[in-house]
Amino acid sequence: MDAIVLGVVKEGRVVPDSPLPEGARVEVRLAGSVPEVPADLLAEFEAWGRASDRALALAEVAAEGQADAAR
Repeated sequence: MDAIVLGVVKEGRVVPDSPLPEGARVEVRLAGSVPEVPADLLAEFEAWGRASDRALALAEVAAEGQADAAR
């Protein structure tokens, strides 16, 4: 049975408005508007994305080199 229980975030923890049964499986979704992400955190996300793109490109080049060597 699906139920909707509202709550708030306090000190980084989700606090439901009503008690939940012990061991209950939950799915957390932000209700309403999504909070604004600080600029420094956005910059860090972008840097991680660029690093991941470079790592993927290097892995693809290495894989192509191994395939060429196997021929």
